Parts: sequence; C-alpha cells; structure tokens
Amino acid sequence: MLEAEALDEREADELAHVVLLRLAAEFQGFCRDLHNECIDVIFGEFAAPNRRLELLVSNQNMRYGRRLDTGNATKDGIGSDFLRLGLRMWVVLESALRDQVQEWLLTVHLLNAARNAIAHNVDAKLDQLRQDGHSLSLSTALRWRSSLDALAVGMDTVCNAHLRFLLPEVTPW
Repeated sequence: MLEAEALDEREADELAHVVLLRLAAEFQGFCRDLHNECIDVIFGEFAAPNRRLELLVSNQNMRYGRRLDTGNATKDGIGSDFLRLGLRMWVVLESALRDQVQEWLLTVHLLNAARNAIAHNVDAKLDQLRQDGHSLSLSTALRWRSSLDALAVGMDTVCNAHLRFLLPEVTPW
C-alpha cells in the first residue's frame, strides 16, 4: 500500500495530479453516460419498432457533435448537450438548489482549470490556481469528488424528472 506520509512533496503533487486528471475524466464520462441514457430512453420509447431509424436519428441529432465527446465537461458543454433533449440543466438545478449549484459550478470550473494545466503541463496556470488559494492536493481532490458526487445526484434526479415529464408512461430508471 502506498503511504502518503512516505512521499516527498514532489511525489505527493504528482499523485494528486493523477487523481485530479482521473476525477475530471470520470465526471466527463458520467455526464456523457447520463446523456446517452436519456437518449436511449427517449428513442427507445418512440422508435422501438424500427431500430435502424432509432439509431440514425439518435446518433445524428443527439450524439453527433456532442461537446462532452470532444472537450471537458464544462458548464456550457453540459448545458448545450442536455439542451438537445429539451432540458435546461442549469436552470432547473438552480431553481431547486441555488446555493449548491454555485458550489458545484465552481468545482467544475476549478477541476477543468486544474485538469487543463496538468494535462498540458502549464506550470504558470498551476501556480495561479495555487496563488488563488486552491491547493491541488489529495484532500482537494477528495473535496471536489464529494461536490461532483452531489452534482451527479442532482443531474440524475433532474434528468429522471425531465424524462417523466416528456414520457409520463415511462419509468426511466
């Protein structure tokens, strides 16, 4: 087992960077998977008799050019992709959970800033994050993961409610 106390400062930073990169990837994957699940529910309900038509329409109109496939899971990217499903994700979340949404959006922003600085090896941006009071440590990664976990629950709940509104006879999940 890796003992955090046995790591020197540079090794601890490197480990934290790996964890932050993984956290960003996992959150982006969650958002993409949730979007896919929503598409599957919608098109599974309406196009089930014609699977080829279902795949054509859902892939061409809902998945093609999706921002979650080509960039970080940002506020704008998430919002844009879910709007394709008629869901104004951030508006709905803000109306129900205003105080939490601000924290979640800050976490998403900071995680993506850290991810980009780490992935592209831009020390000046890493230094700026630290100067702004954002330690890029394992404890920060754990705190951000907790925030993103809560955001994921909120997004899942909003998507479920949206699908129930669109398709009252369907129980999405």
